[in-house]
Amino acid sequence: MGFGLSFRRRPEPEAVEARAEVVMASGEAEIAEVLTGGVPEGVSMKEALSLPGVWAAINFLSAAMAGLPVEVFEKTAGDGGDKKITGGVADVLGAAVNDTTTSFTWRETFFAEVFGPGRAYTYVERNRQGKVINLFPMEYQRTTVRKVNGRLFYDYREPSGKVKTYAGADVIDIAFLLKADHVNHHNPVQTCASAIRQGLNANRYALTVFGKNGVPPYVLKGPFAAGKEMMRAAADLMKVTMRFAREGKPVLPLPAGHDLERLGDDPDKMQLTPVQIFAVGQVARIYQLPPVFLQELSKGNYNNIEHQDLHLVKHTLRRWVKKFEQELTLKIFGRTSRRYVKLNLDAMMRGDFKTRIEAIVKAIQNGLMTPNEGRALENRAPLDGGDVLLVQGATVPIELAGKAFAKTAPAADPASDGAATPDDGAPEDQTDN
Repeated sequence: MGFGLSFRRRPEPEAVEARAEVVMASGEAEIAEVLTGGVPEGVSMKEALSLPGVWAAINFLSAAMAGLPVEVFEKTAGDGGDKKITGGVADVLGAAVNDTTTSFTWRETFFAEVFGPGRAYTYVERNRQGKVINLFPMEYQRTTVRKVNGRLFYDYREPSGKVKTYAGADVIDIAFLLKADHVNHHNPVQTCASAIRQGLNANRYALTVFGKNGVPPYVLKGPFAAGKEMMRAAADLMKVTMRFAREGKPVLPLPAGHDLERLGDDPDKMQLTPVQIFAVGQVARIYQLPPVFLQELSKGNYNNIEHQDLHLVKHTLRRWVKKFEQELTLKIFGRTSRRYVKLNLDAMMRGDFKTRIEAIVKAIQNGLMTPNEGRALENRAPLDGGDVLLVQGATVPIELAGKAFAKTAPAADPASDGAATPDDGAPEDQTDN
């Protein structure tokens, strides 16, 4: 920024002291405007995305939801478990939602709008038989939701200006948080605009401090006899400062009797870095994310990061997974269908190779899964004889343990209680007379 001497006109000699005071007041007002933002508390989506914490949160969550495998199952009456469905709608959900959009891309942009403006919509296209053949994203800004006789309708304005209306049963609709009327929703960015604005203001102030070669605004004081002399001294000092900054010289000489005073607050005293870290924590609270997933590692270590992984799945992703599963099941199959959609969270909990394999081995040895089911988790082909549940032979019910011991244990030594045996010369069939 250079030296912040903002003289607007040449002062008269007798007004030098008064003008110097005006400059100081003006400079403090500018700093106050920077700290308060100079704008209302509201924040636009574009501004919010310029804050690294918000950008990281939306990118992380949308990519995490897009990367989960989508599977379709059908409920069965037998004990063999639900039947996994392949082809048809399973390929639409898991591979490509239409001819030009992959499932990953659709879900990534879908949830970017859920975590950004707070809501996302997708039109479900069916053939004459009522089967789903395509999913088409609907832009958030072009969609309006209304309720008629208790049923939702979605008005979508196309780029041509034509408005199409879709019934609620044909639109996949996920909101960050619905309002009580189940029509409108809470926008996380607008709802928490004050916290986001605080982070934006901290970044903005840091830019004013460290811009222009890191030279903050100062006020030059000295024995000036006239305004012209003061203006010339300020211009000379600014030139010298900029040259020293370019040349990397850390020492700036000042003439005798002159002094520099910082205009505004000291970044060290304002704790600028802790304020920015706190802003990341605020964003983490908005999206219920452990700070480590926003690359805030000041309090992260090998022990608590693993627990933050568990927190992510249990308290953050699980909520969105369940909401997405139920919405897809309802809008694609209806209320009475035996088919349902499931997102597989196993990939998020895989951990390192050693821990993962040990868990699979324990599950197989204790009859929780078959060897082929364990191989499937590692994307390996099934083997003959691998569909049988196994259990370790040494593990038996407690009530059978004594019986097995009685059949296999040797006879007790009678010497301890003085009982007679055939070896002692007593007949085997001897009885009391």
